[in-house]
Amino acid sequence: MSVSLWASKSGRGEFELALLKAILERTEQHYPPYQLSVMHDPLGTQRGRQVIADGELANVYVSGLREDDYTREQQILLVRQPTMKGLIGYRSAIIRTNDAERFAKAAADNDLRSLVIGQGRGWEDAKILRFNHYTVNDNGRFTNLFEMLNYGRFDALLLGAVEAKQELAASPLKAELSVAEQPIVYYPHAMVFQVSGKHPELAHRIAEGFEQLIQDGSHEQFLEQYFGDTIRHIRDKNTRIIVLKHPDPTLMPELAKPLLRQQDTP
Repeated sequence: MSVSLWASKSGRGEFELALLKAILERTEQHYPPYQLSVMHDPLGTQRGRQVIADGELANVYVSGLREDDYTREQQILLVRQPTMKGLIGYRSAIIRTNDAERFAKAAADNDLRSLVIGQGRGWEDAKILRFNHYTVNDNGRFTNLFEMLNYGRFDALLLGAVEAKQELAASPLKAELSVAEQPIVYYPHAMVFQVSGKHPELAHRIAEGFEQLIQDGSHEQFLEQYFGDTIRHIRDKNTRIIVLKHPDPTLMPELAKPLLRQQDTP
């Protein structure tokens, strides 16, 4: 069985690869031997989904839960169990360091809606932010979002709190930009394995193996190993969390409210 993971983001790529390896190893007795490879090409959302649907260069990746033509026509098969238990819905803002005072004032005044928020083209997050009346610029690809922020195309880039610092550390613009510790913006969101419709056996294998990891506690151990510091920061009573609504709560009922800590919407 050939398994090719598309993992283009450094902030959570190691976690996704380790989780997939554990799933494949856990199911070795009941499925054919596998050969696992990783593709790191920055394809962008739309091209990447077409590549997964084609199932040749790559046949599995982890992305935000969504329903679109690919999933409705079963060109892409969803393994609906969230890989991060909704943790990806906790978002940190990357800002221009020399703009930190302005961002802090907007946050203190509960006025983040006065800022323009950057997101990648095709990201489900943009729909969620617009539903909550945020102004969003989602014209860029992930590879140029830091440049767009630095050039002033938007005021803050929201990335998963688990990945923001790692992604910024890998950027040549890390000296000009910084991660704002407060506040964290939360909205129901899930990252799930998405598998080429041409490889249904792989989708079934991932679903079966993942469920085993969940049942025996291994999944929780992976989350602690890779994201423990971020989880503790989110749980800290001094961490301010702004809670947003999902435009389609029926899409992910298991993520209808924050999973790690209850907060009131300010």
